[in-house]
Amino acid sequence: MFPDSYENAVRLDGPSMAALEVARNEFMPPGVKAVAHDEQMAKCLLRRDIYDVSVLKVNDNLFFVSFSPDFAKCQIDTTGFLLFDAGAIYAIDGKGRVLAVQ
Repeated sequence: MFPDSYENAVRLDGPSMAALEVARNEFMPPGVKAVAHDEQMAKCLLRRDIYDVSVLKVNDNLFFVSFSPDFAKCQIDTTGFLLFDAGAIYAIDGKGRVLAVQ
């Protein structure tokens, strides 16, 4: 059941994982409600599994965490949709503080 090797695994060091956790809690706080004119889109936006996430460690004191939605995972055709604030990029410092959001 368990793998023999983690050679192809995605590895995050502790500080990168901490930055990811801070950004995720800011991006999707527990109990958050999605706002969308389309009910299917609102439900999709609440699913954590639709977001592709990247963590860029600039140094031990600066991380960028990006959340990008993949609406195909919800079987939603976004042609004709105007999407605002569907994803985000967070700048996080080594102490776990959000420096900026884009």
